[in-house]
Amino acid sequence: MTAAKCSSPVRAFQLEVCVETVADARAAHAGGADRLEVCSALDLGGLTPSVGLVEQIQRLVPLPLWIMIRPRGGDFVYTADELDVMIRDLGVFLPLQPAGFVLGVLNSDGTINRQACQRLQEACDGKPLVFHRAFDWTPNPSAALKTLIDLGFRRILTSGGEPTALAGQKTIARLQARAAGRIEILPCGRLRAEHLADVIQTTGCNQIHGSFSEPLCEPTLLRFQGYPQRFHVSQDLVAAARSELDRLATLLSCPS
Repeated sequence: MTAAKCSSPVRAFQLEVCVETVADARAAHAGGADRLEVCSALDLGGLTPSVGLVEQIQRLVPLPLWIMIRPRGGDFVYTADELDVMIRDLGVFLPLQPAGFVLGVLNSDGTINRQACQRLQEACDGKPLVFHRAFDWTPNPSAALKTLIDLGFRRILTSGGEPTALAGQKTIARLQARAAGRIEILPCGRLRAEHLADVIQTTGCNQIHGSFSEPLCEPTLLRFQGYPQRFHVSQDLVAAARSELDRLATLLSCPS
């Protein structure tokens, strides 16, 4: 199977969209996303997706894919068996040549599990890594930032330890300043177009992440039978975020 050629333009502000279906990926691409994070079970915070899903998105959507490697919901303290599962998953996905992987492991005290992260990094065969929102559980973000820089992670996904990026934007700004270009900081957490001016200008970050989702209209019978509400990526919400990021790029590049 031949993967779709990545053809997204290079923009001043990058827009990453989290997807869990092919329909999500299509909507994100049509709305103007620059790259995708592919996962399953977003209601659990995102878990490892199926190989079939990744292959189908690669076939149909010409965007770089970052694949979530997370074996279960709940905390980020993994057993030896769970780490072995993560390593095997990396080995399965590597032949598909994704842009990179999204993962994270903590110790029981919330600090970064350096040894486990090094094992996973070695299994990635040089592919870049994103440390996911496990970062927001760390008791000392500055120390965690230094550890991830030392380990060579490409970027950190964070809401600044708050439920939303808007609420955590001052912490994100401090992380961005301390990173000093040594690692990318990717703000996330219930972002919409109307939040982006505040978050971009406060944090100094040049990229944002979101699911840009809305409830999926389903047959009344399914709702009546008690099936959980499903969500899907909204092309309109992605397009609104894209438009706002492009507006900000023009605004911030023009001399006052």
